[in-house]
Amino acid sequence: MSRQQDSAFSSGSLGVLTPKQDEFCYYEDMTETELQQVLENVIHLNLFLRLENDIFERYLARRHPESLQTIAQILEKAKRIQKIAPQHNLTPSVMSASGSLVNVHDKDSPSVSSVTPSRHVTSLLSARAPNGRTKFVHSCRITYMHRIEMVNTEIRELQKKLEKIEQMSTKKKIYLRARMEENQISTCEIFKNREEFEENVVQKGIDSITGKIPAEKFIRFIEDSLKVVDIITEKIRLKMATIKCQIIKIKLQLKHRKELGETLRVIDFEQLKIKNRICVQKVDEKNQYLLEMKRMAGCYNITFGKHKKKVDGLMLIMNQVRNKIVSKKQEIVKLQSKQIAAKIEIDKEEKQLKSIMELINNFEIPSVIDSIKLRMKLDNLQEIHKRLSRRREIHRITLKSKKITRKNAKF
Repeated sequence: MSRQQDSAFSSGSLGVLTPKQDEFCYYEDMTETELQQVLENVIHLNLFLRLENDIFERYLARRHPESLQTIAQILEKAKRIQKIAPQHNLTPSVMSASGSLVNVHDKDSPSVSSVTPSRHVTSLLSARAPNGRTKFVHSCRITYMHRIEMVNTEIRELQKKLEKIEQMSTKKKIYLRARMEENQISTCEIFKNREEFEENVVQKGIDSITGKIPAEKFIRFIEDSLKVVDIITEKIRLKMATIKCQIIKIKLQLKHRKELGETLRVIDFEQLKIKNRICVQKVDEKNQYLLEMKRMAGCYNITFGKHKKKVDGLMLIMNQVRNKIVSKKQEIVKLQSKQIAAKIEIDKEEKQLKSIMELINNFEIPSVIDSIKLRMKLDNLQEIHKRLSRRREIHRITLKSKKITRKNAKF
């Protein structure tokens, strides 16, 4: 069963199907899973053939458009013959994955792939083809090399079309983005102008007497806004002029580069390749040197970090020692000032001591009789002092009373 299935639906060889009665007998002997597998293979093969025919039709439409007309006429005649005499099986249905030539998309029929024809089909094609085209009809078998070439050409054409579409889409995207930005800026400006108009003209511009907005304020607001618009347009004009100058310069540069490119030869490209190789080697050497330097720098950074920690510890100790030295110096200055003050006090005390010692050495103890006499004199003098002070007080009082009496006598 598997051999029959492979022989009937192989994708690398041609397979001519038997008539319908044999097909029914063949399918009745198969199980559901085998039928499902056969259906999947047929769908996959049909999809593959549709894609293949589409590619060949595009290729022939670009290279040999007249062959499409002849093939369409041949297929129409084959359909007519099949309708007239279906019982003789003059045009058997053929499925192939390696011998397909062209796909004709009709509105009423699916894609039809021509394969290695039988005797009847070859006679039909040779009879239908006009003079001068029988050679093309008889040589309708396509090899794998021709298929690969056609597919590659179609892929290149599709890539070119895709590049053009991408360029157009990027241009449209840039244009639409610019329009969006322009619309956003215009909307922002409109909202801003509306707010300014409502604030300056509608709210603050109302006359307190009439309760209406005077025309002068409205005209002034419009003139100011027009001045701002003129300034912005002038800036945009200058910017556009600079951009145009830049575009002209770039176009001249591109033209100059194209002219230089036309004068280039194969030798120049070979020299550039050699220079590029040398530059790549130099870059690799520099990269290796940089990697080595980075590795060395990493090692030195580790050692530097260790030494830095040690230096930080030593710096802390040194700062502590410096602070202690400064405090000790301050204490020394204070002690020196205290020492000077102590020396001064010592000198004073020594002088007092010397005077006291001199007094002690020069002191002579008087006799008792002399001391008694001096005491008696002192007492007498104190009594005399008391008497004189009393008299002075009496004289003062009398003088005061006399002055009062004189003043009274005058009045």
